[in-house]
Amino acid sequence: MKKGLLLLLSLSLFSCSSQSSTFLSSTALDDFTFQDKELKENIIDDNYRNYYEIFVASFADSNGDGIGDLDGITAKIPYLRDIGYTGLWLTPIYKSLSYHKYDVDDYYAIDEDFGTFEDLDELIREAHANDMKVILDLPLNHTGQYNDLFSKAVLAHKKEFEGEELTEEEKIFSSLYVFYDSLEEAQASNNKYYRCGANDFYYEANFSSNMPEFNFENEYIYTIIDEITSYYQDLGIDGFRLDAVKYFDINNTENNVKILSRINEIVKSHDPDAYIVGECWDNEMTISNYYKSGIDSFFYFPGSSAFAGSYLLSNNMSQNYKNNYLDGLNSLLSTSDPYIPAPFIDNHDMGRASKSGRQDLTKFQLGLLGMSNGTTFTYYGDEIGMTSQGSDDQNYRTHYYFDDETHEYECDNPNNGIEGTKAYAGANQQLEDPNSILNYAKKINFLRNSFKSIARGKLTALSSEDEKINEDTSTPLLIIDKEYEEEKIKIVINFAGLDNDTYLVPEGYDVCSVVLVDINNKAELRGDELTLPPYAIAIMKGE
Repeated sequence: MKKGLLLLLSLSLFSCSSQSSTFLSSTALDDFTFQDKELKENIIDDNYRNYYEIFVASFADSNGDGIGDLDGITAKIPYLRDIGYTGLWLTPIYKSLSYHKYDVDDYYAIDEDFGTFEDLDELIREAHANDMKVILDLPLNHTGQYNDLFSKAVLAHKKEFEGEELTEEEKIFSSLYVFYDSLEEAQASNNKYYRCGANDFYYEANFSSNMPEFNFENEYIYTIIDEITSYYQDLGIDGFRLDAVKYFDINNTENNVKILSRINEIVKSHDPDAYIVGECWDNEMTISNYYKSGIDSFFYFPGSSAFAGSYLLSNNMSQNYKNNYLDGLNSLLSTSDPYIPAPFIDNHDMGRASKSGRQDLTKFQLGLLGMSNGTTFTYYGDEIGMTSQGSDDQNYRTHYYFDDETHEYECDNPNNGIEGTKAYAGANQQLEDPNSILNYAKKINFLRNSFKSIARGKLTALSSEDEKINEDTSTPLLIIDKEYEEEKIKIVINFAGLDNDTYLVPEGYDVCSVVLVDINNKAELRGDELTLPPYAIAIMKGE
């Protein structure tokens, strides 16, 4: 093995070396430079990225009206890139009367609360200049009730319902949405429905009365999708997050796969490298079937708890956490193979996973997510430990904390949105604290951007027993072996929340990095024996 350990100061990162007795720890971030360090970013221009989900209205307000906007996001792109995020997912930015914008009234208009197309263009340019991709949330299952498409469809269906002769265009629009011509027909569908104004027919709307649902048996829907997606791809958008895909034809997996295949073909016809991730909130078998559509990724909802864990107060509970993560990782990979896994911890529809008052666990779950294969998705604020309370969506979408003193770019919360306990400092304050959650997230992202095999590597081994010192079968250590092209690594994770554990570094491997949830602890490398503090993550590179 190489001799002479080089300490990469700020990131708990070390050049791939070992020594007879070396203590591995961190010092201040300000001391860190990428110059003359063995580890450096090695980002591949593909769709394996560290995506950052932004609920636009709550992230960064650039004009002081209390509403997050595109210019605010643009101003913060250098900050997000510095933390190591390489992709942005923006929740819907289209014209809509709601605060969340998932009921689109005009796909070809930026909501005035968020800015203009010039602002979007500048955001895309700034992101691309920083080697970040941008995907837009695209609700295609439904529109808003005030969308012109729905207005035309209602008028056309009314004429058909009353027996009037239709024009060719009206024939198309009369079945563009799912309509029921009697109450009995609506009730027999077992779907949610609403009466269409004063008319005697009904429309399907499984989310709310303001979200009428498209009829995907109407071929014209694909012309609409083609026009919308090509419009934004021509502007430079790199792909889409498809909302509520199992509702296209509600819970009809076979038909939804066919629909998604068509959408995938449309998007890729304009840009073969476009990235699409679908929201299919279901079990692993269903998600696995949805991959038959050719869509690049589907969020892995069954595994989000594998990263989030629980309050760990004993090694026994740590063992449960380790086993849950191990099972989740195996399932994630088997479900998505050969496509791109999309692991995440939480999102805009879920309570935040941050552990209020348990900074170690809040960090550790970000570390576990970061060590996963695929394209990871981090919900805005998770990297600074934002929390939530209650079960209302507004509570999951409260404002970001940039600065506790100046309150720069701070937004108002959504109406009736109640903030969770503010357990940790704002972003600017955390940047100054080398032991903060934010700087931990930065370390993890740096590793993902430095080792190609973390996101892309084939798992060649996954165990708890491989080459460890302690032969106790209840070891909290998890060892993951990955290979990608010429790169071969081992990831060793200590799931114990209270105790150190020791790992025997195998012949041919060098310790490259140890990430600590508390930089006041130390990882000790004594010969080939690596002692890891609680919740430490080590990366070793093989010859």
